[in-house]
Formats: sequence, structure tokens, C-alpha cells
Amino acid sequence: MSSTTADPLNLLRQYTIQSKKVELLDLNGNPTPDLQSAATIRFGEEASFARDTPTSFLRSNSDSDQYTLSALLHFLDHRDQTFYEYMKMTNTLGLQTISFGDRAQVLGYLTGKTPEITPAVVEKQDGGDAKRAKTRAAPDVSTANDIARDIMRRERVLITSSSVLSSGKSFARVPDLAKALFPAKPGAVAKGAVSGKPTAAGTPASGQAARRPAHHRKRRNPIIVVPAATTSMLTMYNIKSLLQDHQFVDCRADMDKAGPKPHEVFVEHTMSYSGQTVKFRVVDSVQDFTEADWEALVCVFTQGAAWQFKNWIWKSPEEVFQNCLGFYPKYQDERPKDTVTSWAVSLLNIERSKRHMDRATVVGLWNSLEQFVARNKPDLLG
Repeated sequence: MSSTTADPLNLLRQYTIQSKKVELLDLNGNPTPDLQSAATIRFGEEASFARDTPTSFLRSNSDSDQYTLSALLHFLDHRDQTFYEYMKMTNTLGLQTISFGDRAQVLGYLTGKTPEITPAVVEKQDGGDAKRAKTRAAPDVSTANDIARDIMRRERVLITSSSVLSSGKSFARVPDLAKALFPAKPGAVAKGAVSGKPTAAGTPASGQAARRPAHHRKRRNPIIVVPAATTSMLTMYNIKSLLQDHQFVDCRADMDKAGPKPHEVFVEHTMSYSGQTVKFRVVDSVQDFTEADWEALVCVFTQGAAWQFKNWIWKSPEEVFQNCLGFYPKYQDERPKDTVTSWAVSLLNIERSKRHMDRATVVGLWNSLEQFVARNKPDLLG
């Protein structure tokens, strides 16, 4: 049972600084070494809390998203992993992910390198109940400076504003070259421009003809494929609300009211590392895919049925997920199908009723997808 006065964040900080171990207990109150199967986290005789108890540590740029006790504990145990390895493991276990931007701040505070935060303020609400105000740790300035210095050591200066201006080349002959290449008289050019006729030099005088627009290759939209079966958790009906609005809507119960199924939908997402807005195309069929479409395919949602990949260019689900990022959506309390255990897919755990948790789930999904596209198909972002 949790203590009425103990703060799980402060206790976790104290235990981390003092190198003391917390105890993990399953539903029956028995010790377990596995955080995924744990139901309770106990701090000795001081206090115990439910595994996913929200702490007073807020996600950056948010006034409502709180990191859970299990998320902070899991992050501490895997602090030495790369962010990609850590994020993949948390998604597989169905735990909340500590964002890349918060890693240094969370680690600095929990290990005692960051000075203590101001104690939480107790405010009286309209109903007279006390509410503990959420607080954030002060940024770890020394860690940020170390990161900045490390980045600067890796930088290689290719060109500067001074080197550009002091190129040593002269452009004095450019006007003479222009006259030699375009000898038409100004009057003839003006007349030709109005009439649309060629000039005496035989070149089109029209401004549009003289300045033909450069043809740039159109950037392809990264493609996401969802299951076509209406029994799937994610379909063409609700994928946009999840990926773009960060909210899961179960439309299976009211499928008759859903209307005609769209042929394709587009989801706009702003890349966290560049600020670039990318439009993703979502479909549930690859029947009309061209070679360019297969090259633009970046992500596949599966319900664990091998027939979903019939007539794909890859011969097996295992081969599909060697070339695309895979997600298996399920409810948090469900077991995954046995078929997906051999597929390189991440479990997308969705709460049945806690819709405020959807945002954290989708942020973790986008983090994985951003890294996959940047590493494997950067031409889709050019």
C-alpha cells in the first residue's frame, strides 16, 4: 500500500543516490525480477506504489504528461543503452518512453548530479482538497555544455562566410560573356516578347520560353500500410485520429456508421529533430503498388495474420519486417499472438480506457518511425 505522504519521485531519487535496490512484486505480492510482470514497486519499509503511478516529473513542453514510476525505473536500469535500443525495448515491453530531450535532465536529477528541485507546492482546489503541484528538475547545465563541446569537436568546417567572399575569382567578364551569348537587340527582344515570334538570333524571345522552369523530382510521400480487415484495431477509419490527433478511437463497434472506407488517407507529422512537416500516405492494399511505392514503404501495422502479406514483393512476413518498420497494435492487458514473436515488430500497447496515455504511446511510435526513415530512407525527406 502506498504511503499518503511519501513521494515516489523523491524516494526513487534517494534510492538511486544511495545505490539501494527497490523491490518488484507481482499481483500476488511475490518478488519478481521482471518489471513487465510487476504490479507493485516497494521502497523497503517506507512505502510501496502501483507500478505505473504517475510522478511529479513532467515531460518537457507539457503541462499534463507525467512520467510514470515504472518509466523512470526502467530508464535508470538501461541508461547506458543507445536511445534507439532503449526506445525499442520500452515499446516491446509496453512501457512509457523517456524522450530524448529529457534523458539528461531525468538522469541528472535522479542520480543527484542536478541540484534538488523546489519542493512541490500544495494548493487548495475549489473543493477544498489538496493537490500537489507538478514540478520539473532544473536543467543540468554541465551535461548540456559537455554535449555541446562534444558536438563542436566532431564538426568539420567546410566553408565560412569569409572564405566565400574571398574566393579570389573575378566576375568582371560576365557582362561581356552575356552579350556574346545573347546578341539580340533590346528592341527586337521586346517586340518578340509581345508577338511571341522568334528573334533575329533564332532564339525564342518570350520570357517564359527563355526561362524554362527547372524540373525537380517530386518528393514521394512515405507510405504506411494498415490491415484491410475491419476487425483490426487500426484501420483506414481510425489511423489518422491516432497518428495525427494522438487519440485512439475504437470504431469496430460502430462500423455500420463509419461510412465508405477511404481509398487512402494522408497524415501530417512534424519531425522532432528537424521541424520539417512530412505528409505520410496511409493505405490498406498494395495491389496497385508501383516500384516507386514499394521503395517509399516505411511502416506496416499487422494484426498477426500472414495472409496480410499475400502478393507482396517479399516472400514472408519475416522478410517484410526486415525492410519495413513493423508494429503490432494490441490492448495493454492482452497477450500478443504467437505468430508475431518471430517477426521483428514492436508491440504497440494501447490502454482500454485511459485515453490520456495515447499521446505517450504515439510519441514513442513516431520516434521509432523518424529514426527508421532517417536511417534507411532519407531520400523521402529530401
